Amino acid sequence: ILGKVLERETVEDWVKFSMSVQSVYKRARDSRLRRGNTYLWVHMKDLACKCPKVKTNKSYLILGKEKEGDHPGLTVSRRSIVIEWKDEWHRRMRRFQHRSRKCK
Repeated sequence: ILGKVLERETVEDWVKFSMSVQSVYKRARDSRLRRGNTYLWVHMKDLACKCPKVKTNKSYLILGKEKEGDHPGLTVSRRSIVIEWKDEWHRRMRRFQHRSRKCK
């Protein structure tokens, strides 16, 4: 997904980021993830080592599995990939999305 981080809030051992989902490139059939506002949860230990390094007012490409956790929204684990978005990736991501749909 492509999402822009809006706010940051600490909740116990977690950091909760308010995020605006701008694009969903690939999702599971039973996914409820849609464009709009949601939360991104990152454990405090992971933020301490800057993996992932998440800042407010930046857009990120987030790759990982969507699973139901204890928190509403998306939970980032060590297996997730969160990288700062570059605008030149937009066309490339659409191309990958189109190829993926052709293979069904």
